Amino acid sequence: MKFSALLSLVILLFITEKGYSSPPDKIGVLVLAHGGSEAWNQLIVGTTESIGKKYPVEVAFGMALPRTLQEGIDKLENKGVNKIVVVPLFISSHSFIIRQTEYLLKKRNVLADSPVVMDHSPGVENNTHGSMDTHHSNNMSHGSGHESHESSHTTLPQLNFKSEVILTQALDDSPIVAEILYARIKELSVNPNNETVIIVGHGPNPEEDNKNWVKTMESLAAQVQQKQKKEGIASRFIFSVTVRDDANREVYEQAKENLRALVRQASKQGDVIVVPLLLSKGGIEQGIIKRLDGLTYKWSGKMLLPDPKVEQFIENSVKEAIRK
Repeated sequence: MKFSALLSLVILLFITEKGYSSPPDKIGVLVLAHGGSEAWNQLIVGTTESIGKKYPVEVAFGMALPRTLQEGIDKLENKGVNKIVVVPLFISSHSFIIRQTEYLLKKRNVLADSPVVMDHSPGVENNTHGSMDTHHSNNMSHGSGHESHESSHTTLPQLNFKSEVILTQALDDSPIVAEILYARIKELSVNPNNETVIIVGHGPNPEEDNKNWVKTMESLAAQVQQKQKKEGIASRFIFSVTVRDDANREVYEQAKENLRALVRQASKQGDVIVVPLLLSKGGIEQGIIKRLDGLTYKWSGKMLLPDPKVEQFIENSVKEAIRK
């Protein structure tokens, strides 16, 4: 045995005997969210204050935007982080945004959809100074889905990082989201037995994604009903629908008429409460109001934010990721 090999073996045995191990993980957190106006972005940043007291935190704005994702990762790694928990603060996992993020973070080998690079950072030319919902409602012509968002490139390079990266789940049907929706409904409720609740989300373009998106919303509705049951109350019905702003004209109009018909019919049998399933005010909520012009319903206009429970969602996501 050569001297160098023998020396390495001795060192290894010494380390093992002394109980030495690799350095402990230094964890960082990368929160993903749609970019928007400065006020919208600051609202998102505010949700990271609690977790920021425990770990280095960065926020990457955009719809799976490679530039901001890479910047966030680089900043965390420059702070000595070697394990990054990525928390997508998006309403649903059933979206090209999540699939592209998975690809960029090397959780997928190939892109599942056409590559999309849309930058909502303030000052960027294609930004409308609103949330993704604002951009969609203002700039889509209900023609061909994501065409106006697509990059001219046929592929996207995956990101560069040395850390272990853990991607957690979007908001989806988290019990925390159900709690917030329940609170929003309760604020407007007077006589639950005589009320129909309609939860309204943005929704994606692809049919399969939309079905799964609605299924997740229905899970939230079921959780709300369970909470009502524990208090001895119950809404007549709780429906879940999406408005699908970015879909082609036919799908968009059908979604619009479905929502209007639902509110119109329900209002003939009692009160109607419409609750938006949106992260924050950014434009899409105004589109919902416009759709319902002339109809009778209750609406507080409150989104998921600002609500401290969203901070709790981020903390819970990080804790669960670390435990695995």
